[in-house]
Amino acid sequence: MKNIKKLCLIAALGVIATGGSLLPNSAVYAATTINVSANGTSLESAIAKAKSGDIINITGTVTSGTVKVPSGITITGKSGAGKVNFSKTGTTGKGFIVNGTGSTITDLEVYNAGDNGIYMEGSKNNLTNLNVHNNNDAGVQLSNGAANNTLKLVYSHNNCDQYKADQSKLGENADGFAIKLHSGEGNKLIQCTSEGNSDDGYDLYAAHGAVYFDHCKAINNGSFKTASGKIIKGDGNGFKLGGVDNKTPGVKAHLDPLNHQLIGCTASGNLGAGFDRNNQNGVVTMKGCTAINNALGNYSWPLTGTPSALGYKVTFGKAIIDNCTSSGGGKNNLSGATVTNSPTVK
Repeated sequence: MKNIKKLCLIAALGVIATGGSLLPNSAVYAATTINVSANGTSLESAIAKAKSGDIINITGTVTSGTVKVPSGITITGKSGAGKVNFSKTGTTGKGFIVNGTGSTITDLEVYNAGDNGIYMEGSKNNLTNLNVHNNNDAGVQLSNGAANNTLKLVYSHNNCDQYKADQSKLGENADGFAIKLHSGEGNKLIQCTSEGNSDDGYDLYAAHGAVYFDHCKAINNGSFKTASGKIIKGDGNGFKLGGVDNKTPGVKAHLDPLNHQLIGCTASGNLGAGFDRNNQNGVVTMKGCTAINNALGNYSWPLTGTPSALGYKVTFGKAIIDNCTSSGGGKNNLSGATVTNSPTVK
């Protein structure tokens, strides 16, 4: 009997030493699929129930207020032609808010939010194969530390900030993609398209991290026609790649030099410049890019400038424009760029 007790004690000590337990195995959470439809579970209810690993599957069109996406979940409309009408957000509320980590929103149509269709401050999230449109601010915005997120095949179009008390400021904020206002490092946009938004195609104003663009397009941005026929216009740049940071509390206005990269991107028919420095002081690299008929120049890369928020003259870092093309549009400014293998960029 003493030997049996001794052996049991040795076995127990061995289990504890190796991090084990003498208790039965704890239950492991089994990820589930939560189905959402107009006549079934609401998106808000599904979000409230969802845990990391769960899938929310949207069938048909659902109407929703603002939803905050938990970390680690997937929201998809792939199997049910899912659409999310965010009209319940009124004229000021955002649609999806993604402030966690490791979530995916895919194969959905997202529209009618009172602010951004999708707003993100989180990291390592994925937006894939989305149709984002007719929101009352930028279709997709990444700000305040949003980092290492990947956006692929996202089409953001016809967004316009048309509901403001100050009618003189209509249209000035609704970009297709706003990767700005202290966004972080490592954000990638792959095969995304921004079209027909009231302001810019892609706006990187006061970003705090370099952005990588791979075969993205900016088409006909800067003007939006409302349902009543009113024309609302913003800046209309295709890729706006800089901006003085005068939005950090307690910090003087300053430039953040960022080395953005654009590979195989296209800017066409925009009412501003196609590829615009906008006071970016880093070394921006453009390879294999195409610019066509942008009203204020296909490439706007001055060597110097006096940003109003700084009040003094700045000599900027030189952009690299390699194997790119230019046709039509306003006059290019290339004094702040090194142009190689690009005979049409003059």
